[in-house]
Amino acid sequence: MNQLNCIIIDDEEGAHRVLEHFISQLKQLQLSGSFYTAVEAMEYVYNNQVDMMFLDINMPGLTGMEMLEAMSNRPFVILTTAYKEYALESYKYDVVDYLVKPFDFKTFLSAIDKVINRLGTHMRNLEQNNPNTYQPVAKPDHLVLKVDNEIIKLDFSTIYYTQSYGNYVKFFTTDKMYMSQITTQEVENKLDPDLFVRIHKSYLVALKEISKITGGELSLKNGTVLPIGKFYKKNVIEQMKAN
Repeated sequence: MNQLNCIIIDDEEGAHRVLEHFISQLKQLQLSGSFYTAVEAMEYVYNNQVDMMFLDINMPGLTGMEMLEAMSNRPFVILTTAYKEYALESYKYDVVDYLVKPFDFKTFLSAIDKVINRLGTHMRNLEQNNPNTYQPVAKPDHLVLKVDNEIIKLDFSTIYYTQSYGNYVKFFTTDKMYMSQITTQEVENKLDPDLFVRIHKSYLVALKEISKITGGELSLKNGTVLPIGKFYKKNVIEQMKAN
């Protein structure tokens, strides 16, 4: 996937610093402009390609809501505000997400995931209508995780399996074990379903690493033995045959 050109529109310096830091962690995003008023931002949007904007609501002059109302052709919009009360109103402008300050990196990632999913749906629709013009969106090949107060990129190809661990998930890889505060369901939603399969309520494994299934156990090529749930067993076998 090509980088998404994004801009920040906020009258607070602190908000710019936080968003600039978060954006810099993701290779999918390219910060192309930072603005402190909506008027300046609108002029830029009219003259440049902007795929996404992080927009504050309460700004002097033209507010974020007034800016959205004035624009007939909007980029993807993630609202970033200290005010909860505008959430319902904001969705009439088809915003992707509504983040209430202060928000953390995990919340930010969730919003970006929604943008990418919506973009994928949009491009698939375009491809169906114009099959000779549009190419399918490339599948993601990695996860971005917060591990020990650091943001890491974990390539799918390096993951053997994952294991639920309370409010965390352990990622067993070719390099080491990483642990991140995320749910197994969230991980499953982010992984490529052609490469990974759930074998148990607590485990996801890379299909290419599966060696054999014996009774209620699944063995990996590196010798690791994991439990396989009866509910998941049939699907795992079908996935193994398909691969």
